[in-house]
Amino acid sequence: MSVPLERAVIVLLASGLSRRYGRRDKLMSRLGYKHLIDHSAGVIANLPVLARVAVCPPDRHRVRDALEGPFIIALNKKPARGIGHSIAVGVRVALQFKPDAIVVCMGDMPFIEPWLVEAIVARLGEADIVHAGPPGRMHPPTAFGAGCFDKLRDLDGDDGAKRIIGQGGFRVVGFDAPAPLLLDVDTREELGFARRQLAVREKYSVGLRPAPPAAQPSSAMASTTDVDLAFTRVRASARSS
Repeated sequence: MSVPLERAVIVLLASGLSRRYGRRDKLMSRLGYKHLIDHSAGVIANLPVLARVAVCPPDRHRVRDALEGPFIIALNKKPARGIGHSIAVGVRVALQFKPDAIVVCMGDMPFIEPWLVEAIVARLGEADIVHAGPPGRMHPPTAFGAGCFDKLRDLDGDDGAKRIIGQGGFRVVGFDAPAPLLLDVDTREELGFARRQLAVREKYSVGLRPAPPAAQPSSAMASTTDVDLAFTRVRASARSS
């Protein structure tokens, strides 16, 4: 049985140290007309979920101020302990709402879309853990069923949720979402690439979600293909520059 989205809590991670990015706050960097954090947060804020929890550091008030309101703020006082600790901080708050699923999303992934979050939660009926990446290569956002909650709450260090999968005992499914949706920004070069991808998306003004084959007109298929090809060209250009 699949889990209704209304029974899920989303945990948005926004407390990383961003060591690869430099001194400036990565999440408050500009991407289009928004800050980087506003892209993923804006998508999540409009989803009909049980609750939304944002894990923030205590000393970055701009990030916390940007998320307060749609999100319950969970302060991570020890971000240096790694992503596993950040997840645990958010999960402990999420469990207070007694959810049937917890979805972990990253604040530095600007191109996630509502349908992707809905889809990975819906597939929890056939697995304990559903991630957005291809099979065998875990990639957030990731949905966890109730059987994983104790393990999530006890996470620590830099391994994150990969440690849970490595321990075995859980059924894991990779959703294999389109690559452009899974871009994460860790460096200034990747932010520049994200800006190019955003320009491509705005130019074509189409979503990257393919419609069901029976209902999909040929013109829509062509538009999606154009976006994928344009994404490939932009990525090649970014790598060669």
